[in-house]
Amino acid sequence: MSAQAAKKMQILGAVLLFSALLTSYAICEEVPYKGYKIYDVQTTTRSDLKFFQTVSRDLGLDILSSPKIGRKSSVIVSPSNDEIFRSFLSKQNVTHKLLQGDIQRLIDHERNSNDIHIRKRRTVQQNDTIPIVNFNGANFEYFWSLNDIYKYLNTLNEKYPNLVKVVDHGTTHENRSIKVITISTNGKVNGSRPIVLLDGGIHAREWASHMAVVYLIYQLVERSAENMDLLNNTDWVIMPVVNPDGYEYTQKDRLWRKNRSPNNNTVCFGTDLNRNFPIGWGNFGSECSVGYAGASPASEHETQALIRLMEKYSNATKVYLTVHSCGDFILYPFGYKYETAPNKKQLQSLGEQAAAAVRAINGPLYSVGSSSALLYPANGSDDYIYECLNVEYAYTLELSCGDSNKSSIFIISIAEMQRINKEAFEMFKVFGKFAGNK
Repeated sequence: MSAQAAKKMQILGAVLLFSALLTSYAICEEVPYKGYKIYDVQTTTRSDLKFFQTVSRDLGLDILSSPKIGRKSSVIVSPSNDEIFRSFLSKQNVTHKLLQGDIQRLIDHERNSNDIHIRKRRTVQQNDTIPIVNFNGANFEYFWSLNDIYKYLNTLNEKYPNLVKVVDHGTTHENRSIKVITISTNGKVNGSRPIVLLDGGIHAREWASHMAVVYLIYQLVERSAENMDLLNNTDWVIMPVVNPDGYEYTQKDRLWRKNRSPNNNTVCFGTDLNRNFPIGWGNFGSECSVGYAGASPASEHETQALIRLMEKYSNATKVYLTVHSCGDFILYPFGYKYETAPNKKQLQSLGEQAAAAVRAINGPLYSVGSSSALLYPANGSDDYIYECLNVEYAYTLELSCGDSNKSSIFIISIAEMQRINKEAFEMFKVFGKFAGNK
C-alpha cells in the first residue's frame, strides 16, 4: 500500500468514524447495523497479516477474533467501508469470504425472539412494570437485562440469608452499582475455606457470559441441595456484571464492548476494561478503537472494583475464572507475554479436565492453552491475579459461539444460550470441586 493510499484511508476512516459517533452519542436511539457485514479473513503469510492489520486499523474496523497466520479472523465492515476493504484485500490477494451480509438481521431476530419469550412471562392482567424474572425459580427463556440480574441477586439475598450475601462493591462512571454475591454454607465468606473467584460481563456485548454466570448462581443457590458437592468445601465470590454501564448500553448498541466513561478531548467513549489492568498495560490504539486500554493503568472505576475484590480474597482464592465469549477456549497465563507459566503443566491438566466435562455432554471441543500461544498477546485480568496476587490457577473461559456459521459473532439464540449455560456449568463444576479439594 502506498503512503498516499494509506493516508487517504486514514482520513476516510476518521471522517466516517467521527460521523457515526456523533450520530450514536448525540441521540438516545438504537445504533443501527443495517448493511454491516462480517468477513472471514485468512492470512497465510506475515505480509498478509501485517497488511490486514494495517487496513483494519486505518479503516477503524472491529476485529472480532484477532488475526494470526494460518488462522481465520472475523471482522465487521460497515457499508461505507465495504468496497474499499474488499478492494485492498483483493489487490493484495488476501483470502476473504463474506460470512454475514447484514448484522442488523441477526440483532432483530435476537430481539424479536427475546420479546416473544418475555411476553409469555406476563399475563393479560400484568403490565410492563411487573418484574419478568420468576423469583419462584429463575427462568432462562430470555436474555436478562441488568435490572433483572440485580433484582434476582437481591431476591436471593432475602430468600437465602444463611447462604447468600449481596453487596455493592463500587460504582461506575454513570453511577450504577457493581454488585458482588458471595455464596457459602458457613453463612459468610471469611477466607477460612478455599474460594472460587469468578466474574462475567467485562465486555458488554458478550451476553452469553452474563447469562452463564447467572445460571451458575442459580445452580449454587436455588439448586444447592443438588450441588452440595460444590458448596461443602468451597466458597464462591462472584461479580456477575463487571461492566454495568456497557451492558445497559448494549440495549441500543448491541455490539458495544467497552465501558461508558468519556475519553479526553474526543467524542469517543469507553475503555476496554480487560486491557485496563496494570500488568502488560500499553496505550495501544486510539481512544475510539474497541480495544482502547484507557488513559492509564487501572484508570477505570470497574477495573479498580475488580482489583479490590481480588485483593480482598487473594489469600484464599484457589481458582479465578473470568468468563467471556466467544471462541471455545480455556486460556491461562500468560497472555501479555510469550513466556511459560511456572505451573503450566497443572494449568493445562485442569483445563483439559474442564474441556472433557463439556465433551461428556456432547458439547464442543474446547482448546486449552496459554492466551498468547493460542490467540494473541494481550493483557487481562487473569494475568493480573496470577502474577501480581499469586493465585496459581487463573483462567479466561471463552464460551462457545453457538452457531459456528456466525464465526465469533456475539449474537446467539435463546436455545444456544441455554445450551451454553449448561456447558459452562460443567466446567464450573470441575473448577469448584478442584478448589474444594485444595
